[in-house]
Amino acid sequence: MATIYKKGKWAISGRVLPGCRTTPKVIDQLLEDGTVIQIDHDQKLSPSEIIELLRGCFQDALEQDGRIVLPALNENGRRVCFYTRNISHLGGEWSSEKKRIQIGEDFPRFFRLNLTEGTETVLLGIYHYYPDNKSGVVLFVCFSSATYAKKHSNNSAAHVHTIDLLNAQKHGVYRRLDKSGNELLVLDRANFIKHINSIRGAEEVDSVKKDRETLDYLGNMFDSMPRRLVGIDCYKEMMAANDTQRMNQAAWEGWYPEFYIENYLIAHPTSNIVWWSKKEQGELDFDLRFPYRKWFYGDVKSDAKDKDVQGNVKDNVDILVQQNNGRLWYIAIDFTPDRDANHGYKTTLWWNRRLGKTDKPMSYCRRMKFAITINRMDVYEITTNTIRFLDIYTPSPCAGKDRRPKYKIPARMKEYLRIYQRA
Repeated sequence: MATIYKKGKWAISGRVLPGCRTTPKVIDQLLEDGTVIQIDHDQKLSPSEIIELLRGCFQDALEQDGRIVLPALNENGRRVCFYTRNISHLGGEWSSEKKRIQIGEDFPRFFRLNLTEGTETVLLGIYHYYPDNKSGVVLFVCFSSATYAKKHSNNSAAHVHTIDLLNAQKHGVYRRLDKSGNELLVLDRANFIKHINSIRGAEEVDSVKKDRETLDYLGNMFDSMPRRLVGIDCYKEMMAANDTQRMNQAAWEGWYPEFYIENYLIAHPTSNIVWWSKKEQGELDFDLRFPYRKWFYGDVKSDAKDKDVQGNVKDNVDILVQQNNGRLWYIAIDFTPDRDANHGYKTTLWWNRRLGKTDKPMSYCRRMKFAITINRMDVYEITTNTIRFLDIYTPSPCAGKDRRPKYKIPARMKEYLRIYQRA
């Protein structure tokens, strides 16, 4: 039976035993159908129960010094060793959705020892809630081992929230970055086994592994992108390629990153990403498609630093996410603008002249950018659970025509949707 713990004393099923100083705090707990309740307390697995759980996931598991070790499956895989802790409430007066694992001071040494032996260290948090002590929810949270190994882990904590657990319970897999840039990977049992076995060399397609490959590809793409883009140079490049759609757009700072990414995909082909510009009538209108999973698309966005991320037409996103339980990744380029007004409207005059607008040489002058400095690339994931974090807005009329409502990611909500960042 799982137990709960509060301030140094043990209790069972929420009942305070003699000698307990404090009644355990009622916190968020997750039911199998995804319902969140606040009528119960932390449940923790004992060390022997954790070992039993992991042995149930991996039949070839070995126990060494009280920890589970998995051998590599083949020469392409790596040996895996778990450093495992229970997920529990953050403690004190923190709100009920905040959870964590406690990392012992031995973790950096443990990580370094595994590294010298060529073993993959998995810093693992286990969330367990069985309301009737017979069945319920078990989720596995893989934290950034290398990141926490660099810290002085004197009883330090790695954090996870109820929303992270909820997303994984409903979708099987959930990934995001926390405020400090640490990656959280939350998995149900089936996806946890797949993910760990992919590290060990299994050839079965693992969506977590494919996501990682795709994010690494996007990271390499971003590394190749110049950090300062000058408007006239970007226009010249698009004109040389005869990209009439993009070169005719005044907001080049949004169109040029699309141009760059499309051409990077041509020069560095990958089966994980397809540029989705040649859409047929009635097909979803996004920039990218990820073929290794059905109903998985992406879109490229560029926005000034710390601003909202302007999204796609609401109806289009709803068809993907709400109606088909799909995924949407926004690849967002965060930049600092250098306005053309500060440079004598050089870009404005050049662009209007090239397009033959001799009667309107200052068209778009107030909003034209002379250059932008790129700060970072963020990847945000929208699913049926996270779509509620989005706002809806209606763009200003264009050429006298009303425009359809769109979604946007409010700046205040970016941290809840961000799954990857590259600076």
